Amino acid sequence: MRNAVERCLKLGAASEVVKAAETAWGGLDMLILNHVSYSYLSYFNGDVGHIQKLLETNFLSYVAVTVSALPMLKESKGSTVVVSSMAGKVGIPFIAPYSATKFALDGFFSSLRQEFITDNVNVSITLCVLGLIDTETAMKTLSHTVHRRAAPKEECALEIIKSGALHQQELYYPYFTVRSLLLFRDWAPDFLNSLIRNNFKVENIKRT
Repeated sequence: MRNAVERCLKLGAASEVVKAAETAWGGLDMLILNHVSYSYLSYFNGDVGHIQKLLETNFLSYVAVTVSALPMLKESKGSTVVVSSMAGKVGIPFIAPYSATKFALDGFFSSLRQEFITDNVNVSITLCVLGLIDTETAMKTLSHTVHRRAAPKEECALEIIKSGALHQQELYYPYFTVRSLLLFRDWAPDFLNSLIRNNFKVENIKRT
């Protein structure tokens, strides 16, 4: 996987994708970044290389594609939509490497948004803070290890597109669940941490 990423970077894969969009559609109104590399669900085992690999795919490639797409987005006064997670707002056990990449997305794109506003760059940045969604990958990984029900992926996809079209700064989905957890993070962090830990069926979590 790392060799593939390095090869793509050498070939300028981000710029090629953007050029293809320009050729096909003549421009770009909305950029939605929603690709991730696989990460295990387990206690962190000290594998720094795994974190490095995830950062390349889940974070650095987002930045590279955004940089390549920015001229077209400026021209269209468009929007960049970054699909993130509650794991980028709150520390969640058993997914530390994945969570690290989501925190990185929040930090970088929230800072970039501030720069755009300061410099009057008319390109919006929407950070999508998602809870558990019933995608095939999420269900395969998490269905036997968490108590919480997942939200529907079809409705989630629609909300993601709407958030970009409306130039929202952040999308919370499912709204009540995510907003409640963020409120607990600010006002009752110990309670939130206990709530998160108790959501896992720890007996089903493997040590790698």
